[in-house]
Amino acid sequence: MTDAPTGREERFFALVLPALERAGYTAYGAQAKLVADTGMNKTTVSRLLRGETIPHVKSFPALARALGLDPVELLVAAEIVPPEYLESQQTLSETDRSQVGSGSITPEEAAEQLGIHDDVGKFTFYAVVDKLTNRDDADDATPGDATAQA
Repeated sequence: MTDAPTGREERFFALVLPALERAGYTAYGAQAKLVADTGMNKTTVSRLLRGETIPHVKSFPALARALGLDPVELLVAAEIVPPEYLESQQTLSETDRSQVGSGSITPEEAAEQLGIHDDVGKFTFYAVVDKLTNRDDADDATPGDATAQA
């Protein structure tokens, strides 16, 4: 018998399950495509599609890309980072459009500008930046080594 879903799981699946359906991953035989598109294993994908388990955070960038979602939305829905991170990101994109792409900054500078000050939040942010920059040597580097675009 499985445990009842927590509020965290309910929020995560309320975001992810409709996105999975919109992206066509709930159709018969689509599980293998989701495995291929995200790199998650079959068991994790099966449990995700049944709304049983939130996957590991390292899968969030690929899952977000496959579903057409913002990885930060997944982090917020899974309560890995507080909602203020998403609000900070939206505020930046809505009010400082003229500065987007104006130069490179480090992930550390980006975290500071976004108001991410706690160690867990910084580590998670750096890991997402590293994953999203698709660096070939990402497995060998420590989070925070990459240069991010602001």
